[in-house]
Amino acid sequence: MAERIGWIDFAKGVAIILMVLGHAVIISPLKKFIFVFHMPFFFVTAGFLLNLNKWGGAINFRPFAAKLFKRLLVPYYLAELLWYPIWFVLCHEEGYLKYMWGWSELDSLAALTAIFIGNGNNFGLILGQLWFLPALLCAELIFVELFNRLGKFGAKIFSAAVVMCSLFGFALGKVSVLPFGFDIALAAQIFLLAGVLIRKYNFVERMGLITCAVSAAVVVLAFCLNVSVDMNFRRYGNALMFYAGGLAGTLLLMKLSALMTGGKIFSLISDCGRQSMMILVLHPIIANVFYEVLAHTTDIPPEEFFTNSAVICAATLLGVLIPLWIAKRFGKLPVLKYFCT
Repeated sequence: MAERIGWIDFAKGVAIILMVLGHAVIISPLKKFIFVFHMPFFFVTAGFLLNLNKWGGAINFRPFAAKLFKRLLVPYYLAELLWYPIWFVLCHEEGYLKYMWGWSELDSLAALTAIFIGNGNNFGLILGQLWFLPALLCAELIFVELFNRLGKFGAKIFSAAVVMCSLFGFALGKVSVLPFGFDIALAAQIFLLAGVLIRKYNFVERMGLITCAVSAAVVVLAFCLNVSVDMNFRRYGNALMFYAGGLAGTLLLMKLSALMTGGKIFSLISDCGRQSMMILVLHPIIANVFYEVLAHTTDIPPEEFFTNSAVICAATLLGVLIPLWIAKRFGKLPVLKYFCT
C-alpha cells in the first residue's frame, strides 16, 4: 500500500480544478454537475489511500490522529488565523476584496468564533472552503475507530456499521449542524468505505465499458433527479441519488485518470493534485483580488463576475496556477511548507 499511484494525483488535480471552477460560478447546470461528485471524490480518495494495515489497531490510533492533526488541522488553523487580520483590514465593513462570499458582511467576532467551530462560510467562516479539512479529519478518525472496534467481528458487521453511521449523519445534517463538520464526517463514511474497497479489489483497473456506461448513466440521473448537492450546506437531497451519484462520478474520474498516458498536461494537472492544499487555501483570495481589479478597471458589473464566461475561466486559471507557482517556488518556507507536499 506504500507505492504511489500516479493517476491518483491526476484525478485529484482534475477534482481540485473542478472545485475552483465550481466556486467561480453561481447556481448553474455546470455547478450542479460538478457538485454531484467533486466532494465525494475527495472522501473516497481518503479511503482509497488509507492504510488500515498500518494505522488500524488501538495502539496505532494515537499516532494516526497526530498525523492527521498535522496534515489537516495545522494548515486549517494557520490559514484561518493568518488570514483573519488581513480580512479585518481589507474586507471588514465594506473594505476591499468584498465581491466573493459576502466577506464584507461578516461580523468580526462571529468570524473569529467560527474558526474554532470549523463549519463553512455559511456559518461565518472567512475561508469557508476550508470546512473540508476538519470534516475530513473527523471522517478518517471515525472510520478508523469503527474499524478498530468492529473490524474483528468481520467485514459485514463493520460495513453495516459504516452504512448506518452514514445514514445517521445524512439525517442529522438535515436538523442539526455539529462543530468541525462532525455530521458531514458521519455522512461521508460510505465514501471512505468505498475507497477502501475500490483499492482492495482493484475495481478501477477492472472497470469495463459496461461499468463505465452504467456509472455515467447514474451520474446523469443524479444530476437530473436530485437537488443541487452541497455537502458544506448539508444539502444532500435524496440519499440514494446523493451516494450513488457521488460514487459513480468518482469511479468515472478515477477510471479516466488511470487511462491517461502522461505528457505535459498530465504532469501539470498531477502537480495540481499534489498541491491541492495550497490551491484549496488560496484560490478564493486570488479570485477576489482578480474581481477587485476588474471592478476598478473595466465596465463589467460585479454581479456578472460569476456568469461571464471569460471572467469565470480567468478566475479559475488564476485560482489554480498562482497557488501552484507559489507552492513550487516557495513551498519549503517555514509556514508555507504546511500547505505543500
